[in-house]
Amino acid sequence: MTSRKTRHGHVNAYKSGCRCDACREANRVYQAASNKRRAADPALADRAGHGRASTYINYACRCDACKAANSQRLREQRDRRAVAKGETA
Repeated sequence: MTSRKTRHGHVNAYKSGCRCDACREANRVYQAASNKRRAADPALADRAGHGRASTYINYACRCDACKAANSQRLREQRDRRAVAKGETA
């Protein structure tokens, strides 16, 4: 999983494949800080591109195009789950 030089409780260990509690927590903290930084700067969402679910999620963009893309993603996800359960969509 991790190399001998990678220490546990660090995001790099998580990225290397370790999923121990300490590495998961380090990754959670890292991702939360990244999301907060991206949401604080609307210009980053402009560069990422509007009308994509990833911009809605990662950049906290709530423009009409991004909201519509995320709604579509959620509909598709719900339909996939219904098919997997044997329900009709």
